[in-house]
Formats: sequence, C-alpha cells, structure tokens
Amino acid sequence: MNSFLKATGFTHFLLEKFLRSGEIVIDATVGNGYDTLFLAQAVGASGLVYAFDIQENALQKTKILLEKNNCLQQVNLIHDGHEKISQYVREPVAAIIYNLGYLPGGNKEIITKGETTLLSLQQGMELLRSGGIISLIVYPGHPGGKKEADLLEQYLTSLSPRIWQVMKWSRVNGDRVKAPCFLCLHKS
Repeated sequence: MNSFLKATGFTHFLLEKFLRSGEIVIDATVGNGYDTLFLAQAVGASGLVYAFDIQENALQKTKILLEKNNCLQQVNLIHDGHEKISQYVREPVAAIIYNLGYLPGGNKEIITKGETTLLSLQQGMELLRSGGIISLIVYPGHPGGKKEADLLEQYLTSLSPRIWQVMKWSRVNGDRVKAPCFLCLHKS
C-alpha cells in the first residue's frame, strides 16, 4: 500500500506543510519512534521535540533510531504519560502528534486510554500556538480503542469552529469499524 494512504503517511504529509526548522513540537506517544524521527527531521537541529512514552523499551528503541539518524540532540525523551505534558512543556508548540493504541510489537495490554488522552489533548490545545496543528491517529479496532475514539470525537465535535478547524480522514470501504482514522485540529 502507498505510504500516503496509511494514516501515518498521511499525517506526515500534512504536517510537512506546517512545520519549519527551529520549531518546538510534541510526540505524545513515542511508540517505535518513527513519528519522533519525522518531527526531529522536520524541525532540524535548531528545533526541539518533546517525546513522551510510559514504556521504557519504547524510549530505548527511539533513542537508537534517533542516534542512527543524527537527530537525538533535538529530542527530549520523557519517560512519563502524555497526560502530564504541561508539567514538562511550558512554551508554545507548532504541532503535536498522537498515534494511539498500543506499542506495535509490544504488550497489547498496555494501551492509551480515552480519559488520559483527552487530558493530554486539552493541555496540548492550550500549548498550541495560533496556526498550529494537532494530529491524532485513532485505532478503534483493538480492545478499548472504540471507547477512546468515541470519547475523543464527542469532545472534538463540541469545539468552537471560530477557534478550531477539526477534520477527520478515514476509510469508507472495507472494515470501517476497525480501520484507523486520522483526526486533525488546526488552531486559528
């Protein structure tokens, strides 16, 4: 499948249009580190990526990936939950990526939860600068995923369209119930 048609490929394609060298961004769910690497390369050596994960092995894999690509110097790896973003980040940010669910190749019982993701999202929305973007890839097909997706969509539909443009990109054929969807928030 063309990488653009995957949720992560589409996310990177869209964020490339918004990010510039020297910006400050957040990867709220490090996972295997590919979004962290993408952000680090997009903001360059003069930028800063705050990267959160509750799993030490995710952070270690990401550290190795970043070192191999000479991007570790612009990344602050944080071993903590994304619901604590405001404890670590104080300055305005240009973008935030969430890739929800579980760590691919890891323990599938350790998942993101709607309540903590919503807390994190609300803090991130406060940190996001005008013109900034937040992307969320939501996976309703795993246990707990649909509950998280429903909670986030319910919240996002309540946002003022004068401040927030909220878009959804998802599959319309095949198994739509289990397919990941991409949610995007742009702050006016």
